[in-house]
Amino acid sequence: MTPPAVGVVTGHPSPVAPLQAHCAVTLQRLYGWLQASLPQAPQVAGIIPLLVQAVQLYRAGRYDTCLAQIQFALGAVAPGRPTVPLL
Repeated sequence: MTPPAVGVVTGHPSPVAPLQAHCAVTLQRLYGWLQASLPQAPQVAGIIPLLVQAVQLYRAGRYDTCLAQIQFALGAVAPGRPTVPLL
């Protein structure tokens, strides 16, 4: 028998919902992208408060709203384009 997944924050067994996993992976990728992009494009720092809000939504378990906030932040960086270069 395989043990259930252990929650990162609580340490309690919990299955990872696809939406939760998508939020987590996207936030991690954005963090890496910001680390790489900020030295060459400091203007992207403007999305940091938007992404902090996305992390707060993630921690509150509001994954659909978290993804909407991520999309809003990305739209602020690349208006008219569905994705930000290098993501």
